Amino acid sequence: MTTAAASGNEEQAKYWSEEGGLSWVRDQQLFDLMLSPFNTQLRQRLNLQSGERALEIGCGFGSTALDLAQSGASVHGVDISPLMIQRAQERANESNVEATFLVADAQEDPLGGPYDAAFSRFGVMFFADPVRAFRNIASSMRPNGRLAFVCWQPLERNPWINAGVTVLSDLLDDPPPAAGDAPGPFAFADPDRTSALLAEAGWVNIMFDSYDVPIRMGGENGIAGAVEQSLSSSVARKLLTLGTPSLRERAAEILHEKFSGQATDGVVYSTGSTWIFTAIC
Repeated sequence: MTTAAASGNEEQAKYWSEEGGLSWVRDQQLFDLMLSPFNTQLRQRLNLQSGERALEIGCGFGSTALDLAQSGASVHGVDISPLMIQRAQERANESNVEATFLVADAQEDPLGGPYDAAFSRFGVMFFADPVRAFRNIASSMRPNGRLAFVCWQPLERNPWINAGVTVLSDLLDDPPPAAGDAPGPFAFADPDRTSALLAEAGWVNIMFDSYDVPIRMGGENGIAGAVEQSLSSSVARKLLTLGTPSLRERAAEILHEKFSGQATDGVVYSTGSTWIFTAIC
């Protein structure tokens, strides 16, 4: 198996093997509440049938794979994070659906197959070389295999994460510029660029549409949970390293006041703006 370091994904491998993987596994319930609406969209786009084989890229702790496997399809999930794959396999062992999981770099490693479909819920935006990754995914597909994935629109259209980033940037004397299309949550925010990457990798019939949905922040922890989530994203954590130890406390106070004004019965909802892509190979 190709190492993440050899593929250029070493920074992502380190993050998801350490703090990223730990935080997502710890907050599994929060993310399941927040992201479950996107499972429905992927299910509708793919229309998996009993007996088909499907590949999930960046499967995390297995929520989407286990959901879509209820169609009767056999789902194989890969992710660069050993911590999340371990949790996904634990959940699979507790379920009655056909799903397997493996630690793998989808940009470089053999992915098995052939598959009838491939899908991802926010797991494809982190590749050092997206064209190489999508070519590798295509190589594991049957002819006319179908692809569907969800990715975030630009940061400014996603107040669920932008609220914390904006507050921290305002509190810093010299905040860094946005990451643009570098690997990270918003790498595929430009749909024309993403379509071009898919075409270069050999995918055809590429289509995308906008999907906005109210998403629940903070899991079961209300306003305090929403504040914690806003300050725990990868973007916010980078900004927090640039300030004094009091930066987090000051930002939390501002966010608590903001979310208190928009909460309903103590629950904070915010807009999640995404692109949903489909293609065939």
